[in-house]
Amino acid sequence: MRRLFTFGCSFTNYRWSTWADCLAPEFDHFENWGQAGGGNQYIFNSVMEADQRHCFGDGDTVVVCWTSLDREDRYVDGRWHTPGNAHFATNVFNKEYLKTHMDERGFLIRDLACIKAVKTLLESRHNLKWEFLSMVELMAMPFPSDNVSKHRDVMRLYENVVLSIKPGYDKTVFKNTGYPNRNGDPHPSPEEHLAYLDAVLPGWVTKQSTRVKMHDESINLNKNPRKSGMSKVTRL
Repeated sequence: MRRLFTFGCSFTNYRWSTWADCLAPEFDHFENWGQAGGGNQYIFNSVMEADQRHCFGDGDTVVVCWTSLDREDRYVDGRWHTPGNAHFATNVFNKEYLKTHMDERGFLIRDLACIKAVKTLLESRHNLKWEFLSMVELMAMPFPSDNVSKHRDVMRLYENVVLSIKPGYDKTVFKNTGYPNRNGDPHPSPEEHLAYLDAVLPGWVTKQSTRVKMHDESINLNKNPRKSGMSKVTRL
């Protein structure tokens, strides 16, 4: 049985179809562990838990879409709380907390370590297919002579990790236009998710029925928004 496991934030699991749903018909079994607002810490924990439950191995495919740095996830009261970008989650993080507990370099060090850990895990499994996608570029990758990019020493240290991540939506689908704004919603449409896959994982979507579905769903997006297509996965 060909199994697909996907991980990420709302770009992976949302009210309408995402890149994960575009890939799902290509497999016999599909589990979407994405959660809206999830940060890279949540994503890391999700991958580890899914592996504990299902033991990734021969014939499996794991695709992780890493997200932006400035997020903090908490497991409280029996569930993950994922408020998203900390600077926008003013109901969770006040100005004083943002000033004293949020640090771009700290986020980068934390998240690159998480991504390295997942990469090491997936590389250790025999005949496992895996890919790293990204919502946005973590931070500009510096050249050896670059004296401008922030925290270039951290990026160089984790260079092999950074280079394993496909370009983000900001560098592909929305490179020239910026993120869309549909009634205040910046999430890609199903058809834009499909375009992203075609850009970074060409040939992965083979079914014409998927392309028709994403096209039709995008047209009807504002007319009949549907609930999240999240798989029923039992989690901690």
